[in-house]
Amino acid sequence: MEKKQQVINDYLLGKLSYRQLAKAYNMGSTTIHRWVTDFQGLSYKANKGKAVILSLMKKPKVKEVLSDEVAALKKELEKERLRNKLLTAMIDIAEEQLKIPIRKKSGTRQSKK
Repeated sequence: MEKKQQVINDYLLGKLSYRQLAKAYNMGSTTIHRWVTDFQGLSYKANKGKAVILSLMKKPKVKEVLSDEVAALKKELEKERLRNKLLTAMIDIAEEQLKIPIRKKSGTRQSKK
């Protein structure tokens, strides 16, 4: 399922055409076209050898999916920033209590033994 989503994303983001995707993923371009049209809420039906695409809905919900991902990433970033603050505070407290420098000073060279 992850491969399918990656193929759809590559097409919708304009990275590759159906043929280029088919070659890159070693699959048929018709399959990729069907996946993309299904994802967009369009119906792909074969009618006497011709493809007929009927619009069922508006444009894809790509923006909603991306906004959900952005929100999740923002939450994760905020969590990591808080973690970084806590670790920095722990180092500050340890340096103060133990009276030894814990942080590596930038630009210093390692001693050769």
